[in-house]
Amino acid sequence: MESKFSFLATGRTNEELLERIDNRQKYLPETVEASVTELQFRKHEFSDEELKVITEDVQAQRNNAVMVTSNPSLFNSDYKNTIVEDADAPLMYSRRAIYLFALFFGGLFGSIMMAMNISKTEKKNNAVIAILFGIVFTALQVYLVSKANPGSGGSFQYLGGLIAAYILNYVFWRNYIGYATFYRARQIWVPLIIGVIWIGLIVWATIAGMK
Repeated sequence: MESKFSFLATGRTNEELLERIDNRQKYLPETVEASVTELQFRKHEFSDEELKVITEDVQAQRNNAVMVTSNPSLFNSDYKNTIVEDADAPLMYSRRAIYLFALFFGGLFGSIMMAMNISKTEKKNNAVIAILFGIVFTALQVYLVSKANPGSGGSFQYLGGLIAAYILNYVFWRNYIGYATFYRARQIWVPLIIGVIWIGLIVWATIAGMK
């Protein structure tokens, strides 16, 4: 992993490397460290104080990432400690995004987004497991809702989304991505539009079936 960042650093100008160091909170720790090493190789001089501050900041960033908890609720924002703007970081849907999509649009939506995230990691072969979970979970949820008393289907739907959201977080994200993994937050507009259309079709089908 370090060789990758070192190689990328060799292709950047001094100005680009310094920009990554000056705005290090936006970049991966490896990117910052590789930038310092490359500049030193190019005979750029850092004072001992500068190197000390950079090292402390990078270590603090890593420490904050390790402290990220498993709680994905709306009131916990520590997941943001692992979100960076570094183009070399994997592009993923945030934990909160997956939590909300699974909650409001169903486990299948959340599992597809999770699979896309896992595909960006070294454990990418496990992405299919997330898809299979979403299919099986949704099929079971549909079956239980069909057997529920009239009027209670909405509650079962919401409960199922909540359960799926927690499974995706506590099982899939923890084991296949890791809470301390740095990543870039992916925009949610495409899945949001698909989700709204999906809900609209369900509502339309429900109204049409009542006529």
